[in-house]
Amino acid sequence: MRLSVIIAIALFPFSPAGADTRLTLDDCINAALKNQPAIRAARESVNAGQGRETQAASPYFPQVKASTGYSEDRQLGGALGETITKSYTTTLSVNQTIYDFGRTGNALDAARFGTRSAELDAERVAQDVLLNVKQAYFALLQAKKLVSVSQKTLEQAESHLKQAEAFFRAGSRPRFDVTRAEVEVNSARLGRINAKNNVRTRTIALYNAMGADPGDELEIEDVLAATASVTPFEQAKEEALKNRPEMRKAGSDIEAARARVRAEASNYLPTLSAGGAYNRARGSAEITGFPPGDIKDSWNAGVTLSLPLFEGGLTRGRVGEARANQQVLEAQRDMLRQSILIEVSQSYADLESAKARIGVMESSLQKARENLAIAQGRYEAGVGPPLEVTDAQVASVNAETDHVQALYDYQLAVARLYKAMGKGSK
Repeated sequence: MRLSVIIAIALFPFSPAGADTRLTLDDCINAALKNQPAIRAARESVNAGQGRETQAASPYFPQVKASTGYSEDRQLGGALGETITKSYTTTLSVNQTIYDFGRTGNALDAARFGTRSAELDAERVAQDVLLNVKQAYFALLQAKKLVSVSQKTLEQAESHLKQAEAFFRAGSRPRFDVTRAEVEVNSARLGRINAKNNVRTRTIALYNAMGADPGDELEIEDVLAATASVTPFEQAKEEALKNRPEMRKAGSDIEAARARVRAEASNYLPTLSAGGAYNRARGSAEITGFPPGDIKDSWNAGVTLSLPLFEGGLTRGRVGEARANQQVLEAQRDMLRQSILIEVSQSYADLESAKARIGVMESSLQKARENLAIAQGRYEAGVGPPLEVTDAQVASVNAETDHVQALYDYQLAVARLYKAMGKGSK
């Protein structure tokens, strides 16, 4: 079974089986969203935030406690002599906060905004993972294309070597042409070795981006030459500021900080609560010279209004700290806004540059191939020097490499622009 089929079954069990076993970019993205540890950690952070919400809401509900125990008390040398008290007591108590002037409500608001912040951070992590997958995917495609370029270069060098050997045997060319061609063949072989090793390295990077253990070579769909629909620059900036999870997270963090300020300020105000307890007791109290008496059950209930009169500046300090933290978050949001606009601008500039270079390199590649064909024809006809063929081969390889690099840069620039705009999870 081919490895790509094994990977598809292990990582993409929902994908239908078919004749084409190449993995698509969406396949790799889905695998990463499912298997990446970073995404799982972000999801657990959301669960932790939901746990903090439950904690913050708990004062709205009665606090019920039960306790049981045994005690023995002896008093020696009293006015009535020795007193011995033995008791088994079971207590059930209930306490309920009636009104705390917004302390619980604001704390709950802060927890809810904190959970929303964690959700948006999980979205940011997913988008980072998505970009890493795209970068690894396109880099692997680039490496595979450069293997093809290296193979073509080797074939050209071997053909040139055969022609040089034929000329040498015929006595029309010196031995120097043969040894020079042999050096070119060895250089082309080394280039092919390096290109194949680069494919293995890029394959490992793609496995890692998908959250999978490294394996053998993957067969992936070639989309390096695909074009993308690009949003106009001004609209891209607006969408980035509106959609980026980092900006929305900053807004949630600021709202949470404001709620914490209100929660801390509510400590200046009183708290009204009610409570009660029922004590079920069994035991006796014995005083020397008197008959023992039974301990009876008891209960109590009451309403309490508590007001902090002086705390040594504790509440004032907490309110000041909370307000300062809020201002820090607001400043960080403004810095984030600037960095996002710079990121969009840089991605847009890289995209335009890569798009222009593709056009230039396509023309250069065509001319380089024509020059190579002319140089090879002149050499085979015995009217051109071998150096002319070597130069044409180098120029052709450089043009092929630069064209592939331009295609990779274009796809990566598109991916980075989408990420800068906060576009979805795919």
